[in-house]
Amino acid sequence: MSGVQMRLALALVVAFLLAENSFGQNPLSILGKVVTTSMDVRTKAEVTADTEIGAGASKRLLDDKKSEWAGVAVMVFAQHVVIAGAVKSAEVKKRVEDIVRQDKRIRSLTSELLVGNVASLARDTALEAEINASLTATKGISSVNMRWSATGGHVVLMGVARSQQESSLALQKIRGIKGVRDVKAHLRIVPAKK
Repeated sequence: MSGVQMRLALALVVAFLLAENSFGQNPLSILGKVVTTSMDVRTKAEVTADTEIGAGASKRLLDDKKSEWAGVAVMVFAQHVVIAGAVKSAEVKKRVEDIVRQDKRIRSLTSELLVGNVASLARDTALEAEINASLTATKGISSVNMRWSATGGHVVLMGVARSQQESSLALQKIRGIKGVRDVKAHLRIVPAKK
């Protein structure tokens, strides 16, 4: 299916959902989930495991009164985990890492937690939205297979790229955004199956 045919098909689906919106949900959200699922490189089992790993880590952090985890993002893709954000001290950083690491299904865990008060929720949220817009709009980047987090202009990118070119393009796009101070990339290259 050509790009024009794909856009036409998506436009027809959106038009249908808008006309027949008996779901009680935003039809664009429904469409986004359908498109996202079809483009995701993970198996259904990996998607399920990722969801459970992320939810479990969040619950354990919420239940732990000593972790002071506010501002921590747990990004999971294909059972690889990257923790990003800012915490108050080295002790809290270690505690958060230990709490997240408890799930035995995690294949790898990388901590990019910063120590100190470096975050601004409003600026970081705006920066993440700009990254989302840039990666989503760029031809040659399958952003559905990537996760990112911004903390004080420090961006952490993780997930899967289909090629070194896709990885390089994603990094170039992120580095070109005003307010990005640096980017730490944890992208695995997984070529498309033929």
